[in-house]
This record gives sequence, structure tokens and C-alpha cells, in this order.
Amino acid sequence: MKNSNHVIPKKRNYLNIVINILVSIILIPIFSMLFFLDIPYVFIIQILIFILYLIVLVSTKHFSQFFNETHLLKERYNEAQKMLSRKEQKLEALLKQAPVGIFYYDNDLKILTHNIMFKKLFGIQETLESFNLKTIKDKKAIEALQYVLTTPSEKESMGSFNFSFQKKEIWIELTCSSLLNDDNEIIGGIGTIEDKTTEHTAYQKINYISLHDALTKLPNRRSYQGYMSTLITEVEHRDSYSFLFYLDLNHFKQINDTFGHVVGDKLLLSVANRLRSLNIENKYLSRIGGDEFIIVVPYSTKELSIANANAKEIALNIKSVFNTAFHIEELDLYMTTSIGIVLIEPNALNTEQIMRQADMAMYQTKREGLNNIRFYDHSLDIEQQELTSLQHDLKGAIKNNELELYYQPIVSINNNSLNAIEALVRWNHPTKGLILPDRFLPMATESGLITKIGWWVAKEVCRQLYVWEKAKIINFEYISVNINARQLNEVNFVEQLDTCITKGNINPSLIKLELTETTLLDNFTKTQNIIQHLKEKGIECSIDDFGTGYSSLSYLKKFAFKVLKIDQVFTQDIMTNRDNKELVKSIIDIGKQFQYKIIIEGIETEQQRLELMHLDSSIYYQGYLCSKPIPAKEFEQKFLTYIYHI
Repeated sequence: MKNSNHVIPKKRNYLNIVINILVSIILIPIFSMLFFLDIPYVFIIQILIFILYLIVLVSTKHFSQFFNETHLLKERYNEAQKMLSRKEQKLEALLKQAPVGIFYYDNDLKILTHNIMFKKLFGIQETLESFNLKTIKDKKAIEALQYVLTTPSEKESMGSFNFSFQKKEIWIELTCSSLLNDDNEIIGGIGTIEDKTTEHTAYQKINYISLHDALTKLPNRRSYQGYMSTLITEVEHRDSYSFLFYLDLNHFKQINDTFGHVVGDKLLLSVANRLRSLNIENKYLSRIGGDEFIIVVPYSTKELSIANANAKEIALNIKSVFNTAFHIEELDLYMTTSIGIVLIEPNALNTEQIMRQADMAMYQTKREGLNNIRFYDHSLDIEQQELTSLQHDLKGAIKNNELELYYQPIVSINNNSLNAIEALVRWNHPTKGLILPDRFLPMATESGLITKIGWWVAKEVCRQLYVWEKAKIINFEYISVNINARQLNEVNFVEQLDTCITKGNINPSLIKLELTETTLLDNFTKTQNIIQHLKEKGIECSIDDFGTGYSSLSYLKKFAFKVLKIDQVFTQDIMTNRDNKELVKSIIDIGKQFQYKIIIEGIETEQQRLELMHLDSSIYYQGYLCSKPIPAKEFEQKFLTYIYHI
């Protein structure tokens, strides 16, 4: 435009000059000739010619101006046409090269036109013009397309939707706007789409990972919490009971530590697969922790009694999963589980409280005996409060001299002669009286106080042995002391125990440490080294509760123990259970082959003693038949002054 503005004034000046010259050439001679002609009215004619000359000059100026303006408008029009053409070319190129699909549609949701990318996104060659968008699967996408067609305003809708054309399905990001005519009436819509399939797939994968356990592919704790939040909301309207089963695998840590994480992981996967295969309608199965699983069964029944019966039946069904061994890496591993059960009522509180109730019920099963089930009830809240109070009081039990050792004799099954003693701790609570170890030792283990109690027991046994040795009334081989896995794995455990015995001024052979199979399998290699160091100090160990752990016979060769104690679970019904009787006989025979001294626990009747004596008269026993655990003074009077006979 700048160039045109410079050219046009020059054209206008040249045109004026040319016209003026031509007019002058024609009219001036005529005007001059009239001076020499003698005709009438010559003066008037000269005036008219002069006026004509002026008119021509003025007209020429206006004509020149009109001509130039017309020329200018034409040039501007041509320039505008060129600009419009360039813009159309750019717009067309933009539509062709745009990385997003662009389409126009009418008020009936039929596509009017679209760019090439729109077809490419769906892998289609032919045009999609006239395609009816009402036929797509994602109804929410249809709602988004229709939203901008409702009222004449600058509306816009957007979102992620699922589109499919000719069997190709993609996830898109859709943005729609209204198309308005000059009268501000909606004549359709314009939409843009971006292929978000990769992002959607990645999001789904991330979401799956965040909600599922990597090992078992079961829903994880986060998924469980979301499921429970929804369930609790729906339960209020269903007016029916749902069940929650909280499973904890017993002794899994020992298996994991003994055989390694590969075996542990495969075992967890096998457990998950067995639980997954359970035929329980509508069950929700989740792994919420290392060896912890949750099973939720929603909307069972409205009747409480029926709900309890159904829940118990399901729990027994769950337990049946563990009836057979898990064959892992050429090992046959037998597992048990403790199950806490919560009936989720229509007025259920929240996920955290339900989980707390399930946790209390599950841990109660462990206190009552592993491989059991327990329903939550409000008495557990009271129990928990008492346990919390006891746990607080336990911290001061040692300082306040409230702990006391009781002693139980280990005698010959043949003649009831005293052979050894087991030291068992008791707690004389100032207000609650005598508290047995099965009540306070688990909480001591949980709180970490178990090591302090363990060292108190060791020092007290050394002190008592010194007293009895000084009184020259020791007529037994040794006193056995139970050692917890946490205490055994303490730094410098062997040195600390050796110092304790040395300061007590007693012979180390008078003390024998009792280790359960669980303790032995807790960090197997380290335990082996500790036991070897103890032997070097003259301190022997024995196996306690034999038969309740895992791979029992495999470590009899690895640990050169002198004593093997068979757990009372095998002797309780030895009179009526032939299988248990045969099993006890087999264990005795195997123990004898390794030159173990055999002690049977839990003998309460004379019939049991005689039955066992018929199996092998060289073994020893421990139980209420001989004596319950009693205080040191009473034990001294009853057993150390004379040999006890029944």
C-alpha cells in the first residue's frame, strides 16, 4: 500500500498537465484568432471560450481525482484479494498440517467437513462427511457435542472420551465450540480432537499399578480402602450384613528368612492363587501387607444369626485352603492362618474403625492359639483397653520388682525322679494379681520390653542357682531358660550371657537355653553361628515345642542339641488319637537316632504317663501331673530336699 500511495500522485499530476496542455493548444489559438476576426459578438464568444476553458480545467481536475481514486480502490481491492487468498492458503495449510483433527458438524450432529488429520486419527481413507455422530459408543461424548448446540452463547465443552470408527477405537481429547451465523444463531459446532490413546493407556497402567499388588496382582491397601468406602455407603441403603475376613499367615517371616525371598514370594503367590480360586460369591480379595490378606463378602443377609453362621462357614472354607502343603522349590511347606472376622452392619462407621476391629479380632486369635478364627465383638474393645493399661504397667514391672520366677520340674517318665527344671516368669501385678506369661509376654514382644524381661530372667536364674548351689541342694542337671528370638539376635548376646553367668559365679552347664523352632528359623545362618559360640562358652541349647514349626527334621543334624521337647499338642489326645500316638513314637525314634534327650510337654494324667512310658521308658516329661510351676521357696521345699514320688 505504501508503494501505491507514492505512484498515484505522480499519475494524477501527469494527467492534469497533459489535459491542460491539450486544452490550451486547442482553445488558446481559437481565442487569439477572434481578436483578428471582425464578426459580431466576438467578445461574447471569447468570454464563452474562456469560461469553457475554465470549466475544462476544473473538470479535468475532478476527473483526474476520480480516476486516481478509482485506480486506488482497484489496487486496494486487488491487494485485499491477494491477502485473503494468502490467508485462505494459510488456513488450508493449517487445516491440512494441523496435528489435531478438526471437524464441523450441524445441529443434527452430522459432520459437514473435516481435515485430513481427522481421518488419519481413525485410519480411514474415505471422507467422513455426513457421518452421524449420534452413533458413537461413548454417550458422554455425544452429550459434549450437543452441549454447545443448546443456547447461543460462547460455550465450550471438553473432556476425554472413547471414539470408534470402523472397528478402530481410540481415546481422544475433545474440545467443542458453537458456530454462529450473523444473526447470532447456532448453526452447528466445531470440534477438535487429539489422540490420547497412549496417554490413556499409560494412565490406566499407572492407575493399575497404584491399586494392585505387584507380586500377586491382587488389589492393594489403597484399592481396598476405596472399595470399603463405597461399600459402607451402599450398606446403609441395602440394610444387610457384609463380612470382612482379615487373614494373617502364621510364621511366614521365619519361612521367608530361612528359605529366602524367592521362596517367600512364591509362597505368597500360591496363597493368593488359592484364595482367588475360592468359590465365594461376590468376594473381594486384597493383599494389604506382607503376609496379610483381606476378603470382603458384601450384602449377605439381613438376619444376624444367619450372618454369623454364614461368616463362620466362609471362614472354614478359607481355612481349607491351607489344608494341603504348598510345594515351593522342591519344599513342602505347611501354612496356617489366623482370621479375624467383622460383620459390617448397615450403620457401619468407617473403613479405619472396621480395620481396627478386624485387627483386634485377628490378634486375639493369635493370643488364643494360632490357626484359629475370631469374630469381633465389643468385649475386644474392653480387652484392648486392658491390654493397653497392662502394657503401660509392664514398663515399670521390672523397676518395681513385680516379676517373679516360677519353676516346673522335668522328671523321668519311668520313676518321676527330678532331672531338670524350667524357669517360667510370672508378673505379680499390684492390683490385678498374678498374670501369666501368655498374657503379658506377647505385649512385651510387641513393645520391645521382651529383651529387658529376658535379661532379668537370666540374671534371676543365675542368682537362684547360686543360692541353691551354696546351700548344696542342687540335685538336678540344669535349669532351662526360654530365649526370645529378639533377645537371641541382640548384638553381643553371647558375651552378655557369658558375663551374666560369670558374675553369678555359677557353672554354665547348669543353664540350658530353650529355643523354639520359630526362633531357630528366624535368620537361620546367624542363629547357627550364635549357637556355636554358646557351645564354645559351655552353654547348651534345646529345641522347644518341637513339631509346631517348619521343616522340623531338616535342622536336627545342623544343630548339635542335646535336648528335644515335644509340644503338648501331640500328647493331649494320645489316649484316643492313634495318629498322634504314632507321630509321637516316630519323633521319639528320630530323636534317639540323633542321641537327643526327649522331653514330652503337657502331661496331666497318669494314663498319659503310662501310655508314653510304654512307648519309651527312657524319656522325660513335664506337666501338671508332676507339678504346676511354683515359686522358688515352694519348689525348694518340695523337690530339692528330697526326691519326689507320685
